[in-house]
Amino acid sequence: MPEKARPITEAAARLTEPFTHIVVGQVDDYCAYLSRFKGVYRFHQHARDEMYYVVQGEVCIDYLGGESVHLRPGDTLVVKAYETHRSRADDDALVLMFKAKDLFAE
Repeated sequence: MPEKARPITEAAARLTEPFTHIVVGQVDDYCAYLSRFKGVYRFHQHARDEMYYVVQGEVCIDYLGGESVHLRPGDTLVVKAYETHRSRADDDALVLMFKAKDLFAE
């Protein structure tokens, strides 16, 4: 039986705190997470690549060496495995993240 469509707006309404996420889909061992960004998250790294797609607002991805990438709605960025990075958003932002389903456990 086919899955039902899932409006992103419904998932977004359930995200009330910064840097929280909801799984909106899974393909094999990868998940699509809708996340709400506001403020500054801590520097970290993962054992596998992850991809950001900005749905709403603006986000910066900072790398430990000092470089930053500014993302606007419709922009994507892949952060490679073991690159130390952090996310930050001055105002409320919604980001669709694609990553291995076990990466949030790290």
